Amino acid sequence: MQQYRHVGLMVEGLSGYGNKILTGVSRYVHQNSNWRVAFFDRERDEMAGLLKSWQGDAIICSAADAHFVEAAAGRTIPIVNVTSRHLDPVFTNVVSDDHQAGARAADFLLGRGFRSFAYVRRQEEDCFEMKRAEGFAATVRAAGFPVESGLIHSADDAELAEWLAGLPRPLAVLGTTDRLAAMTLDACWKLGIRVPEEIALLGIGNYEQLCDLCSPTLSSVDLDLERRGFEAARWIDRLLQGEARPDEPQLIPPRGIQERQSTNVYAFDDPDVVAALRFIRDSSAQTIKVRDVVAATRISRRSLEGRFNKLIGRTLHDEIWQAHFDLATRLLSSSDLSLQEVAGRSGFRTASALVNLFRQRFQMTPKEYRVANRR
Repeated sequence: MQQYRHVGLMVEGLSGYGNKILTGVSRYVHQNSNWRVAFFDRERDEMAGLLKSWQGDAIICSAADAHFVEAAAGRTIPIVNVTSRHLDPVFTNVVSDDHQAGARAADFLLGRGFRSFAYVRRQEEDCFEMKRAEGFAATVRAAGFPVESGLIHSADDAELAEWLAGLPRPLAVLGTTDRLAAMTLDACWKLGIRVPEEIALLGIGNYEQLCDLCSPTLSSVDLDLERRGFEAARWIDRLLQGEARPDEPQLIPPRGIQERQSTNVYAFDDPDVVAALRFIRDSSAQTIKVRDVVAATRISRRSLEGRFNKLIGRTLHDEIWQAHFDLATRLLSSSDLSLQEVAGRSGFRTASALVNLFRQRFQMTPKEYRVANRR
């Protein structure tokens, strides 16, 4: 008779993000048939009590407060925590790389041509929000630009609106969570500030329902929560097999930026460079050449290439291929399309061309990339 591992799932909603983590756990479970899962959907205080008393082989939980730490301290079974709110060494912590998430946000907004930046986070010193803000600010400052910081004390956005009104524009603003970015978007609307024309807004978390309900829709850093759930489940098996609990949190890098309307703008003071960038991004599914990009502007190839290199730091040819690779990696990680279909939809024409060029750029095949980054 097959011996099952009885694993308890005590993952609360996490403000709308918990379902993605559970999807990742589910994907691991379907690949490992010796799991028997007990799923608990209770209030936070009840979850902490269950963590303390539930009889099973292992637990995956979201340690949302000190009660979880106290409950876990007396247990000897593996307990994996999937939230950054309480990174106590009593758990095996599998969480997002929040510093890198902030850095990726900054890189994205810098690439849109902004020279004025700000971030919004809550006044409380939540570790994960501070790390996101630090990663963002460090990357922007390394590029030679200052960063303004806004601290939110409550759900009342009057102070937020006053702060926003005094900042220079065009401005790129990061909300360290999607909810804070949505609050900032609402403050802009009340002030009559156009988004994204005057202020471009980016959140972190990619809480899809919230992002899609915003007007304009909200761009966000995708933290790859499904992979977090998958890796958390994988750690359960590793611990049950006798592997030592890691001393440091296991950090899951962000997948990238989910672009929506709130960042659909380029702040470069050069309409021809902006036209070229838009044409390249809009044509990422097609096979285009530099001459096609030049035809979308009003100037000569030599002039466009010179201005493009100066502002973007890449050649037109490099930007075209970057757009193709960005689209291909999104399709590989989020769909079951064949390699031929991915190639056809991302401007590579053939599967062999995709494989060869992909290996040159990433030192791995598209199949290997898909396995490592599967949602």
